[in-house]
Formats: sequence, C-alpha cells, structure tokens
Amino acid sequence: MSMKMKKVAKTTSYKFNIRKPVDFMSTYRLSVATTEKILRSSMKSSGISDGDQIIKRNQPAIGLLTKEIIETKLEVKSIRSLLERRTSKFEGLTEYDQHFINTFAKVAAISFAEYFSQGKIKPVELNQTILHLSAEADLYRDPKSKYCYPMGKEQSRHQIIKYLIGKGYQATSDIRMATSAKSDSSVRSAIMKINAKAKHDLEIEEKLIEGRRTDGYRINPEYRIFLK
Repeated sequence: MSMKMKKVAKTTSYKFNIRKPVDFMSTYRLSVATTEKILRSSMKSSGISDGDQIIKRNQPAIGLLTKEIIETKLEVKSIRSLLERRTSKFEGLTEYDQHFINTFAKVAAISFAEYFSQGKIKPVELNQTILHLSAEADLYRDPKSKYCYPMGKEQSRHQIIKYLIGKGYQATSDIRMATSAKSDSSVRSAIMKINAKAKHDLEIEEKLIEGRRTDGYRINPEYRIFLK
C-alpha cells in the first residue's frame, strides 16, 4: 500500500555550517521522494546493498521521517540522532550491525544538511577499500583480474569472512560454532592466514580481520565487503 504525503514547507537561509542550526528565512521544500533519494544514496555509500527494497518496505515510515527531519531545525547532529533512532527499526535494516547504521546515519545527515543549504546533494566519500566476495568464494577488489584471493578450497576461511560481514566483534567461540573450524585455535590460525593471503593477493596495507583479546574478531572498518 502506498501512502501519499503532502510536501511540508518551511523557511531557511542558504548559509551552511554543520555545527549550527540553519536560520529559517527562505522557503524550501522537502518531499518524500527527496528523502528516499538521499536515504538510498547514503545506504549505498555505507555498504548497505539492498537499499531499494528497504525503501519500498518502509514507505509509510519514511513519510513520517520526512516531517520529523524538518522539525530538527536542520542541524546535522539532530538529523543524525533522529536517523539512528528511526532507521534502526526499519524493516530490512535490523539485520545490519549497528556500526553500519551509524555510518549510514552520518552520511545521510550530512547529505540532508547540504541539500537544505545548497539545494542539491553532494555525495560523501568514505575512505574505505571496497571488496567483493563472490558465490564461488573469490575475495577480490577491482580489477578482479589483478587483485583476487580465490578461497574455494579453503572452506573455513570463506565461512569466517562471510560470517563476519556486517557484524561487530565476534567471540572466537561463536565464530567456531558458526563455521567448520574444529577449535578456537583453528579459528585464530585461519584468521592469521586470511590476513596474510589477503594482504598479498589483494595488495592491501591493513589487516583484513582485526582482533581484540577480550572482544574477538571483526572485519577491519577500513574495508567494506559486498556479497556477490
């Protein structure tokens, strides 16, 4: 069921400072379609690959979100806080780890502020290396012909990477139970080999998987892995 929303108008000046609220002087409009466009673009920039479906499944909530964004007085910090609260409950986004949602909210908040102040959206570039994990268990970055780590014969390593995508730190024991690793030491050994092989084959500088003694392991935030 689609919901028709009336465009909500308020007034604002065209001075942009992300630390201060924007003064209300000139007329602007924010439509639901514009909100959807910014959310979709920000999801893509943040590594959330199924943005189109999330938008479709949450149209009524996005209509209400559009009105609430205007009521924040267009201050970046307030918009970001609002987005973190509202979108974390969106159907389809609840499957993502909180750091994905926080990154998405930051990107979207800046895009909304720039839209209001300048009348257009400026994409926010994240300093992350984009990687891909194919169904054939190839881990690669573009161009694949040059940077590819084929993992087809290393089942547990493939499972470990796939399990960690979109999650925060995971305990070693949880990784073991979710994969075919036979012991916690096998998990640790596999991760050491993954990091060494990824650094060599993908020619990346930082470890692909980082660990903390008390927290476990996670994909290094320097990298964003998309499933293919």
